[in-house]
Amino acid sequence: MTGFLIEDFYKIVNISENGNEIHAVVELNSNHPVYDGHFKEQPVVPGVMQLQIVKEILEYQLNQELFMNDIKQVKYLKPIVPNNNLELKISISRKKPNELYFVFDISMDDITFTKARIGFDIK
Repeated sequence: MTGFLIEDFYKIVNISENGNEIHAVVELNSNHPVYDGHFKEQPVVPGVMQLQIVKEILEYQLNQELFMNDIKQVKYLKPIVPNNNLELKISISRKKPNELYFVFDISMDDITFTKARIGFDIK
């Protein structure tokens, strides 16, 4: 698969699957150049990068290239500051095993940063 941010923007520390749920822990690279423009004085993880990380975890776990086609809802509840939040927990679930419609959240400890409901197609 091509186009992964893994090894550069973040790396997967742990990933597991249990039924219709995928759980991953990722570690952010706080020195990545994206933070020079978003924002140098107070870096935060761009929302689009958060969605890309989730997409890549799904592609990795499902062994399929995916296309994000139906963003029902995305809520950015708190900014992810890479210097403070180096390890993030990503929980992804789907109601039906054969559907490519997922609900996910990105969190750390008891703080939820992002919640979303997104549908995908296979490329």
